[in-house]
Amino acid sequence: MMMSMHGRNKRGASSTRAGNESEEEDYEIEIDGLQDKALWRTWFRSLVCRQQTVPDSARSRIGRIVAATANETRGRFIIRPDNWWYMVWTHFILIWAVYSSFFTPMEFGFFRGLPENLFLLDIAGQLAFLVDMVVRFFVAFRDTQSYTTVDSHKRIASGVYLKSRFVVDFLGCLPLDAIYQFCGRKEPVRYLLWIRLSRALRVTEFFEKLEKDIRINYLFTRIVKLLVVELYCTHAAACIFYYLATTMPASQEGYTWIGSLKMGDYSYSHFRDIDLWKRYFTSLYFAIVTMATVGYGDIHAVNVREMLFVMAYVSFDMILGAYLLGNMTALIVKGSKTEKFRDRMAELISYMNRNKLGRQISNEIKHHMRSQYETSYTEAALLQDIPVSIRAKV
Repeated sequence: MMMSMHGRNKRGASSTRAGNESEEEDYEIEIDGLQDKALWRTWFRSLVCRQQTVPDSARSRIGRIVAATANETRGRFIIRPDNWWYMVWTHFILIWAVYSSFFTPMEFGFFRGLPENLFLLDIAGQLAFLVDMVVRFFVAFRDTQSYTTVDSHKRIASGVYLKSRFVVDFLGCLPLDAIYQFCGRKEPVRYLLWIRLSRALRVTEFFEKLEKDIRINYLFTRIVKLLVVELYCTHAAACIFYYLATTMPASQEGYTWIGSLKMGDYSYSHFRDIDLWKRYFTSLYFAIVTMATVGYGDIHAVNVREMLFVMAYVSFDMILGAYLLGNMTALIVKGSKTEKFRDRMAELISYMNRNKLGRQISNEIKHHMRSQYETSYTEAALLQDIPVSIRAKV
């Protein structure tokens, strides 16, 4: 009897050891294929969904893979997206993007050729954006299909940036004010300035990162973003309102919204000689009153061009108002995709801290989560659309 029990214990111990060995072997097989999308997802599910810890052998295997990857790229100049200096540079470019996004409508509406100090500042900004264009060709990026980091110069050069925003960024870096003066101050040339508004996408991307950062309050970030969108639209409209007035001949300036304006005893006749900021805030007041459809009656469109723009602007404001109200409602109701991502990421970070996972493997898991968030058509949705008979074979 005792021998029988002893035999069963030995068999149980051997089966336990075999199970542990097979578990570590499974991890090694999966880690060997980390570059493969399917194997990476399998490993990720086994780590997060099954609440298992990673064996020491698997962790050391990851370290060897990372070291091998580093040796492969050692001879090439590649900038990692999480590099500290590159992050400082992106924030520096973000400041220029904010300035350019704000100043471009003002340059279009209020300036017929920049003064010397603003011209030099404009040249400095365009040089900074040119340098950033060059830097982008050395920055590795994460492939949303395979969830791997692309660090090949050839693939980076032919990547997303070259196919999407490269041409627009290059045209925006041209000295458009100098071209405008060289062409004899022809107004159609000034419309090229609006190409630089594409830099506002950098500000949008910055807000998207803040929304996904669980350290920052999501409600506060969304409200600030919506306020910025609203104020920027009114700012651009104010500059266009003034542009419509200032492009009229001087003999017809009384036939404009600002030239015919009177505030009490103050008249805006000869408005081109009035202080710049007073003209700007008057235009901004007109844009905000029109957007809110208040209709005080103290300021209104006068000529046909202004009437046409007011009609287009009010129609746009209806769409903008629906967008703002919809987003505010979503904030109250909750349940947005970003909020679900933030909750999932917070749980994941808590899990990794409890199990004391290393920095490298933690970053890989978080990058995978972000890639899944940025991919609109997830694996679960893909499998859901496949018939059951075919899904069983997958």
